[in-house]
Amino acid sequence: MLAVLPAAVRGGLFLDATRTGLVLLLPINVALDLLLLLPVGVLAAVTTFGLLALADALNAFPVLLVLAPLLVIAASAGALFLLPKRGASTVPYGPETPAGPRWELAGLAQLPGTQFTAVQTARSALATVPPSGAVVVATANTPTQFEQYQRFGFTGGARRRVHRVIS
Repeated sequence: MLAVLPAAVRGGLFLDATRTGLVLLLPINVALDLLLLLPVGVLAAVTTFGLLALADALNAFPVLLVLAPLLVIAASAGALFLLPKRGASTVPYGPETPAGPRWELAGLAQLPGTQFTAVQTARSALATVPPSGAVVVATANTPTQFEQYQRFGFTGGARRRVHRVIS
């Protein structure tokens, strides 16, 4: 969700015609992405303090003392699935990445029971969206995905990073 929000606002979220495949493809701009996520953090803080005030008013503080650690554990466990798999880079570019404007390809996802909708959407977006000379970067989560990226014309790099210069 945290990656999808800035991509959607910046016009980098692509769905296939059946709305079963999703791809994120947008220029890398960490500062802008953080600025777009700031309201989400503020909303979370306001909601948290509002719930604490409500719990205090209702004398439900002991319930919060039990629920809060459980929610933190659940959120932490969920966040583990977002981390790159063992051996993969946390940043999609490195010293092997060519110079040029960098675009990130990420979040290839599709609904269960569908076939290749995310891959087809990614191929279509790569053919039409980034300008000539752009360097599209991505990180493969698994060795198999790393090989698949290379079959689609990406150049492999260290720690499963891949890149492709748009011509």
